[in-house]
Amino acid sequence: MKMRFSELLVFLILFAALPCAAETLDLSALGDIQDAQMIEVSEPVSEREWTYPISYELLKTSEYIVLANKNNLLDENYIPSDLTKDLDCRKISYDPIQMREIAANALYELFDAAAEDGLYLYAHSGYRSYQTQNTMYYNRLKKNKGVDDGYVAYPGSSDHQTGLGIDVINKAGIGKKFTKAFGETKHGQWLAENCWDYGFIIRYQADKEEITEIEYEPWHLRYVGVQVAQYMRDNHLSLEEFTEEWKEAVAQYEAAGI
Repeated sequence: MKMRFSELLVFLILFAALPCAAETLDLSALGDIQDAQMIEVSEPVSEREWTYPISYELLKTSEYIVLANKNNLLDENYIPSDLTKDLDCRKISYDPIQMREIAANALYELFDAAAEDGLYLYAHSGYRSYQTQNTMYYNRLKKNKGVDDGYVAYPGSSDHQTGLGIDVINKAGIGKKFTKAFGETKHGQWLAENCWDYGFIIRYQADKEEITEIEYEPWHLRYVGVQVAQYMRDNHLSLEEFTEEWKEAVAQYEAAGI
């Protein structure tokens, strides 16, 4: 049984009153007990402070929750180190499509699950370099007389540069312009309902346009990992909202430990 500091103090007072007690008592034990009590109290407090549903370690170390938008630009030299040479799944053409390896493997599982339900999906566009995005963006501006209509991401702000974003369509959409109507198809509805369980989110949701500053894109998936994707689904969060939320939780937790 451990002795409380207050109990020890009373004991010391009584013991000191005894003959010769002061000559034989080793007071160094008092400091050791105080140190032990401080450790026992401080460690549980730190654990109790972290209440966010996703672990602190995952949020601080995950490479897959990076936010890319106009306010969080990727460096023009950023290229993921683990890009696949080409996706090994149904694609709109024979041209190579790259993704980060973990996202590619998750996409294969997603496509297989859709096929089991009788729906066949096709990969359209994966990783894009900064230079490619830059060309696409300024071509769009030129076509729209200098107006940014929200359909092509500003260079450095695209999920495609992360290697975690992928455009997914059905066979009927091959060779045609992407439209919001894809979200009303069986394939689009299946993706919206099931992508989260494979670590993907609908990156640009219909009712989050003011937050993402990108028009609704039911075909654009973004890999963040299963736990994060399911949490975002359950709490109906955009990646911008999730990032703000978890960063605030981390900041409060770290400030409490100072």
